[in-house]
Amino acid sequence: MNGRYSPESLLLKILELDAVEFLGICKIIGVPVYKEMEEVDVEETAECGRAIEEPKLPDPRDFYDIWIDVVDTISKMNRTRRRNLGKLVYPATKKEK
Repeated sequence: MNGRYSPESLLLKILELDAVEFLGICKIIGVPVYKEMEEVDVEETAECGRAIEEPKLPDPRDFYDIWIDVVDTISKMNRTRRRNLGKLVYPATKKEK
């Protein structure tokens, strides 16, 4: 399958995207970019009640793991979903010169 919206063609076009655009595609197709946040126990101190902690940002996942999930997700998509994704990806890869 060498069509414009085949998984292989779509993945090659996704490789041409900027980092922010790639993260947007991950968000659209439901691939998590951050590791799961673990529940943090809040310690109590005798002086002020609950300790105030700054919120911690979750750690980002390795690009390799994210890319594997993107490849798996796109390869499992039906033709209509791939076509709709391609309608977003192809115009994003056409840069003004």
